[in-house]
Parts: sequence; structure tokens; C-alpha cells
Amino acid sequence: SIVMEFLNGQFEREDIFFGEIVQLLSNFNWIYKSRNTDILADDILNCIPKSWIPIFQLNCLDNIQMAIKGDTKSSWPPDLSDLVTRCWRLSLRIDSSRKPEVTSKWKKVNPKKIHEVLNFAQLIGEKCAEKQIQHVVDIGAGLGYLDKELSNHWDLHVLGLERDAYRVLAASQRTSSDTKENTANRCRSTFKELAVKAENSLEDQIESVIGDWFDELEAQHESAPLLCMIGLHSCGDLSPVMMKLFINSRRFRTLLLVSCCYHRMEWKKDLLLADENLFPLSSSLKNASHIVPFHQQEGIQHLFRLAAQETPNRWMQQNTVNCQLQAQHTFYRSIIQLYAATENIQLLKRQRRPVKTHNISDVFEEYVDQVIEGFGLEGDVAGHREKLVNIYRSNAHLLPALETLIVLQALLQPVAEALILVDRVVYLKENGVSATLRQIFDDRISPRCFVTIAEKLESPE
Repeated sequence: SIVMEFLNGQFEREDIFFGEIVQLLSNFNWIYKSRNTDILADDILNCIPKSWIPIFQLNCLDNIQMAIKGDTKSSWPPDLSDLVTRCWRLSLRIDSSRKPEVTSKWKKVNPKKIHEVLNFAQLIGEKCAEKQIQHVVDIGAGLGYLDKELSNHWDLHVLGLERDAYRVLAASQRTSSDTKENTANRCRSTFKELAVKAENSLEDQIESVIGDWFDELEAQHESAPLLCMIGLHSCGDLSPVMMKLFINSRRFRTLLLVSCCYHRMEWKKDLLLADENLFPLSSSLKNASHIVPFHQQEGIQHLFRLAAQETPNRWMQQNTVNCQLQAQHTFYRSIIQLYAATENIQLLKRQRRPVKTHNISDVFEEYVDQVIEGFGLEGDVAGHREKLVNIYRSNAHLLPALETLIVLQALLQPVAEALILVDRVVYLKENGVSATLRQIFDDRISPRCFVTIAEKLESPE
């Protein structure tokens, strides 16, 4: 019996969890299969049972809050109550009682970054002390705040690897300028550019850079010191790539990884290329997916995007007015998309945001004027305006259904994220590595609040 303590529900085996989650996502594929801009063009709102809509509109805060906690009312339709319960069981367990730290540690650094650096550094420091590891490799080191914290306050030698040359320079300058602190501390952080070249594998490049780093340290210790690999906000495919590197490289004993930006995972729907995908990773999920091949279905990339959105707790921090304003903007934008599809018009943005949310009026006609300007709709402006207004009037009754869809997506977000992260944990286990998930951040501050912790079981040679 395997109890995955990081989930709300209890499951005897991982394949049972995967079987349930795949079935749920297959049954309710319509919740996530389209971009929100396409919900009218794809007729998504008519998939929502009519009896659900009065319960999950955005002003029904009590109902939404109950559903996020996995609670239901006896008056709700049984199919809705069943969906709420299943979403909760299959979601990652989140504790929202955490207390934020003092936020004045560094100038010009936002509270979110400070929260992440301090909490992650503490976990890394404790794990390295437990495993008697003194050397850490940070892949995707950014501006080096985490690495500097580890060297200055946790007595660790840290190698920060980063593809962005500017960030490497900035991190190095910040470290070297703090001479007083570094002189007093025998450990230090070093930053190097990782120039990814097609002819060399990432593993070979990192092994080479680590060798150079050891030479620079002039380490008077064993020839192969134990290493901890870390990543904070390892974006898209970088997380599974790091996991593969961790499994294949003898140098690394511990992995601490905070993943993010699941929507940037590359996806090849072509079955001949599917083996190149970095999801699913685990044999267990692949086997479950053979029963219901949901990961080949249309819209799986939109499930990744849903997983990358803010958690329900963070989403609920908004006031109802802001939520409704965002829903209205989504509805208006979907009308524009429906019009473009109907008239075979290609929408070309004249600026990054053709219509700014804070400029949205309750009057659709005023929104249309912004759209005509922002997307540069050519030709008969009066004709565009008239057709758009007619589409709006014929679809206006669907706005409450859109609000309900937004709530359903919020309930499904932690399920989608659980699917991706548990698949990675099980993959590590299948490769002889001890692995688990732990909440490390307050999700209301940092939505990607889970760290994957992996440790090799065999003793070093």
C-alpha cells in the first residue's frame, strides 16, 4: 500500500490514482480542451449542465469556497457534487496557514522572491546537512539570490548555471561586491554561463563545467564529492530534463526542484514522435493512459496551461468585482474570436494587449471600438461594429455559464498540476530513486508551491 501523503485523497497504489485522474480528465475534457478565447467558437458553454450554473456563478462565494475545500451541499445536483469530491481527492494537499517572513531582506526584491529564496534555502541547507553534502549545483540560477543565501548562511559551495549571459554577469558582480561577507566565509557561490550547443549533451556540458569548478575551488577532498542539484522555477521541459540528468549522473545524490510554466512543455501529438515528449514520464501513467489515451486528445496543451495558473486559494483572494470583470473581458474576447472564425478574419495584434482589461466598459459597443483599433480590423468599420454587436446580443445569455466554467477550471487546476508532478515523482521512483513532493511556499504568495525531493537510495561508490 502506497499512501501519497501530498494528496488530499488516499490511494492504495499509484496506478489507481492515475486511473482515476485520467478518467476524470477524459470525462470532463470540455472544461479545459479549448482556449478561453475559443469557448464560443467551440460551443463549450453548452457542455455545462444547466443545473450547475446558478450554483457556481462568481457571486456565489460560499459555494465556491466550499467546493475548493471539497465540501458540497445536499441540494446540489449529484453529478456536480461528485465532480467536486473527485477534484478534491485528486488534488495536491495545500496548507494555507503559513506565515510570511519579514520582506525587507534585499532592496528592490519583491516579497514573493524573498519568500521563495528564504524557504527554499532553508530546505536545501537542512537536506545538505543531513546528507553531509557541501556542494550544490543550481541549474537556472537567475540573478543568484538563492545561491548567495546558501553560501553565506548555510556554508555551502554553490555553482550557479545560467544560459543568460547578462544574469551570470549580474550575479557574479553582486557576489564579488559583497567582499566583507565573503572574506569571513570560506564558502562561496560561483556563476557560469551554460551555453547549450547541439553537438554536446546537457549532461556532458554540466559534467565539464563541474570539473572546472572543482579545479577552481582547489578542493582538498575526495575526488568525487557528493552533489545536490537544485532548481527554483525550472521552466517547462527543464524540470524533466534535470530529472533525467539526476538519474544518469553519478555525481548527484539529492535533487530539490520547484517546477513551473507547465504550459511551456513542448508537445508532439504525432504518435510517431510521442516518445520524444517529456510527459507522461512514468510507465504507470503511460499504462493508465493506454486505457484512456487522454494525453493524445485535442487540447492537452491547454491542460498544461491550466496547471500553470494560480491555485484556487490565490484565485479566491480577488474580490468578486475583479473576478467578474475578468470574466466579462474573457466573454467579450471570445465574441471577437467567434466573429473572426465566422468571417474568416485573421486577427493581428497591433500591440501586445489589443484591449487592456482596466479599460473595459460595461457597454460592449465601447469595447468593440477598442477592438477595431487594437486588432486593426480593416474595411467597413461600421459593418464590423454592427456584426459584432449582433453576435454579442445573441450570446449575452451565456455569460453566467462562462462564470461557471471559470469556477470549474479553478477546481480542476490542482488536479492538472497533481497529474504532472505525481507523474514525475513516480518516474523517479521507477528509476530507483526515493522521491516525494512537499509544499514549501504559501500558494497565495507563490502558486507553484511544491518542491520535488529526490534522493538516490544506493550508497556512493
